[in-house]
Amino acid sequence: MIRYDCRYFRTSRPCVFNKQEGAECPTCARYAPFRERVLFIKLDAIGDVLRSASLLPAVIARHERPFVAWLTRAESAELVAMIEGVDEVITLNTDGLARIAAGGWSAVYSLSNDLTSAALANAAAGKAVRPVGFFLRDGVIAPSNKAAETWLEMAAFDRLKRANTQTYQQRMMAILGSDFEVRPPVLRVPPALLAKAKARVAALFPAPGRPRIAVNVGSGARWPKKMLGAEQIAAVLAALRGRADADILLVGGGAEAGKTEAILAAMAGDPHIASALTPHSIPEFVATLMQANALLCGDTLALHIASAIELPTLAVFGPTSHAEIGDFDGLIEKAWTPALDCLGCYGDCAKTPNCMSLLDPAQLAERLLARLPA
Repeated sequence: MIRYDCRYFRTSRPCVFNKQEGAECPTCARYAPFRERVLFIKLDAIGDVLRSASLLPAVIARHERPFVAWLTRAESAELVAMIEGVDEVITLNTDGLARIAAGGWSAVYSLSNDLTSAALANAAAGKAVRPVGFFLRDGVIAPSNKAAETWLEMAAFDRLKRANTQTYQQRMMAILGSDFEVRPPVLRVPPALLAKAKARVAALFPAPGRPRIAVNVGSGARWPKKMLGAEQIAAVLAALRGRADADILLVGGGAEAGKTEAILAAMAGDPHIASALTPHSIPEFVATLMQANALLCGDTLALHIASAIELPTLAVFGPTSHAEIGDFDGLIEKAWTPALDCLGCYGDCAKTPNCMSLLDPAQLAERLLARLPA
């Protein structure tokens, strides 16, 4: 009775259509057979995971009716499950390792140049499949082609990294050998989640019809200067409030609670500025951003979510490469200081002034307001 080649078959539980519609295999109109099983490995920071989803259409086009499994870390699993084109999320744990090592993959894609991802590519591919991207040869990382070798060289030499003018996705498409147009990833957002976020934001700002601007206050611990400091953000907000009648959402995760409180204190209880942090759920973060009309952020997860949900964004850059981020036909506007020649250092220096402090809050406010729909 079971159609084992259906992409919705889940082995130990009913598929979604059996639950929702009572459908069973012999007569199910939802039957979707696959021919090839593809493993996509991406374990990096959550923002890097999401931007890699732009590559899925090119990967899918290389195969006949593929079933796409994505191997990632636990913190990214919820977000990967929302990505259009992903049939199964495999979490990197003991169970996940057993799953990939069983083999049977038609193709393995490992586009991160780290030893863990490369080792996993070897374990999944076995001797029958040559991974695309990076794998191990005699215990040393190896590129699958010249484009992958170039990416390794860029990682090894700052001179090449800073001279780069291509986006991350363009570089990865070259490794895939694809000429697909790079488009933003597509996220599947449950209607119930959207309704919950809409109600939460409406409770913060009950007056209808006012534009909403989201400000992602955080930057992550690795590169603190990927985003403005609390005082600078407050200065941007003051400039915004002086120029436009808009509601402002301070968004981020639990790590941004202290910084958010400092910003709110600096704004002296302005009723049109409120915290909308989502410390427990990345899908809730996505749904919250979907309630905004424009976004200010650094080179973080929020930037890549904005691309996926088509949210007009002004993104500030300092220690990371602005060239590697696509603007997607003007959806993403980028800001950086021309006063320093050390941008893209991938560090956290103690310079005064620095790449963030040299950005003018008033100019950022003007450019952000220009992002609002007319």
